[in-house]
Amino acid sequence: MQVVREIKKVEGRRITIDLPDTFYGKEVEVIVIPFKRAPVLDDRAEWKRDFQSVSQWDISEEDVKIKSWPVEEF
Repeated sequence: MQVVREIKKVEGRRITIDLPDTFYGKEVEVIVIPFKRAPVLDDRAEWKRDFQSVSQWDISEEDVKIKSWPVEEF
């Protein structure tokens, strides 16, 4: 199965999707879902702290949680 996934900006109330030639004359299913970008984390100190906390063997499971890796909303 060939799949096309694109993130597009809505202009007015429309989007345009260019499809490959192999889609010509075929039925397709179109699903439009609002896209929320994940925050970009560029905090190297926070990354090092997370890495070091995961590397420890003598801490509880609750302490292992990585706070700078937020769970994405679905």
